[in-house]
Amino acid sequence: MENAKCEHQVKLIGRLRQLAGNVPVVYDSQHEFFLVTIRSMSENLMDLKRETLKEACDRFGAELDKGKVTDKLVADFKDLLDKLVSEKDFAFIDRSMVGSAGLIKSRLSALQPLSVMEEERKKEGRDPTADRLVTGAYKQLQFKELESELMAFPNDPTIDKMLTKARENVAEYCCLYNVPLRDDDTLSPFSLSRIDAVVGACHRLSIRIWSILETYR
Repeated sequence: MENAKCEHQVKLIGRLRQLAGNVPVVYDSQHEFFLVTIRSMSENLMDLKRETLKEACDRFGAELDKGKVTDKLVADFKDLLDKLVSEKDFAFIDRSMVGSAGLIKSRLSALQPLSVMEEERKKEGRDPTADRLVTGAYKQLQFKELESELMAFPNDPTIDKMLTKARENVAEYCCLYNVPLRDDDTLSPFSLSRIDAVVGACHRLSIRIWSILETYR
């Protein structure tokens, strides 16, 4: 693994461990810790996805230059891209894999990884795939049930309790999807997409907390 990619992965895994661990005393509340950590995770994740995307495109470009591109290679490459870029960008590349090697590589060089966190900040026009992944993660993390508890008791102790449970559920979710938490493991594009969904779901939960407090408190 290249040094830059390894560094970003170590930071991301460190944030995942931190989210599942004890709240450091430097934070005024668990909610503050939750928000700061998921924002940092999003930044680390984008750095890692950017390196992963560049590595994959460079590797595919090298095969183009050699004239050794097979149907299986194209299918595998598209499968990887599907987990890293927006639905719109994937559709563009999917129908643009024709022409000279230089033209195809130029199109690939313009690709940017999808940020689920940024999509979650949009009020409308979210990437459909990102929205579906976050909605699925939100359900599996049982965040909707945590919302109900806060609606019944909209106070700080309940927020603290629900975020403790939310962080426990995140740890279990990562185990369910076999997300490696060792520094020497390589996170696959599939694992990255699942971590991205977790980050998006956590961000959505934090927004819901504010909304519920405004409505029920």
